[in-house]
Amino acid sequence: MTTGSAELPVAATAHRPLAKKRGRPGDAVFHGLLLTALGIALAALAWLFISILSNGLGNLSWDFITSRPSSNPARAGFISALKGTLVLMFYTVLVAIPVGFAAALYLEKFASRTRDDLEAKLRRRERRIAERRAAGAGGPGMAFAQVRLAWSRVWVRVGPPVNHVLDVNISNLAAVPSIIYGLLGLALFVAIMGFSKSLLAGGLTLGVLVLPIIIISAREAVRAVPVSIEQGAMALGATRLQAVMRQVFPAALPGMLTGSILALSRAIGETAPLIVVGGVTYATREPSLNPLEADAQPLFAMPLQIYSWADRPQQAFLDLAATGIIVLIASLIVMNLLAIWLRNRYTRRW
Repeated sequence: MTTGSAELPVAATAHRPLAKKRGRPGDAVFHGLLLTALGIALAALAWLFISILSNGLGNLSWDFITSRPSSNPARAGFISALKGTLVLMFYTVLVAIPVGFAAALYLEKFASRTRDDLEAKLRRRERRIAERRAAGAGGPGMAFAQVRLAWSRVWVRVGPPVNHVLDVNISNLAAVPSIIYGLLGLALFVAIMGFSKSLLAGGLTLGVLVLPIIIISAREAVRAVPVSIEQGAMALGATRLQAVMRQVFPAALPGMLTGSILALSRAIGETAPLIVVGGVTYATREPSLNPLEADAQPLFAMPLQIYSWADRPQQAFLDLAATGIIVLIASLIVMNLLAIWLRNRYTRRW
């Protein structure tokens, strides 16, 4: 029995390759401009790097790293700036990492975005308190539960707006220029809290500077952990806090540390906030590595020493600045390699 429509040959029904779209002249011009801009930027970067190496490698030695600064370029060294940077990084880590990790875990796992979630938690808490009251419970534990219940009723109204404001402002603070953080550190830590213009004030300022970056990277690491891990722990009887701290946090820790090291790589090269807070550009005294003495030590670091040498007209000091830049770049490379090793060694594929 024949059909009304003729059967098409196999060759006619085969998929034909799509014809290549003809590019417009404007697209080609824009592509060429992008490549030209990229080439100019890479050429400028290569020229800067080659000039730094050619001017600075001649002074790079162990004596340069272990000697103190001096007005004589033949005897000037970098040890004071290195020790000051180590103390600065200690206080930056002490401030930024615990606060950043805690904020990331709260915003990702405990901060309720809707009022319905908070109302459901409030009803569960009211039922538990009613059951305890019916069982005749009392004492300080019951009084503390009543206080928590009263706070929960307040938080149902103010919680979602506060969490939203925190979420938006953390993202905005990551793009604020570093000199603004220097002004904040000068006003908060020096003028209000009464710290001297020292390594302590500089370290706290750098900690505030990198805090939004650490929070954002830590949240991404927590978000990358499958929700099934937390749900499985809670199904076995763990509380929400236990599931997050014993299952989610260890799984996200490698990614959180990687982002933190990259954030510290930014802090180690910052100059503007340290100058605003009161950093010195020349110090013959070698700072102590004892963090407890940081408030009595002048604010001195590698970027400030490089800035001091680069500001002098003598060619010998300009060559020393190039050598200091090489040491600073080497420190950044080591920190980035450590971040790559942590990511490749401990990050899990889900």
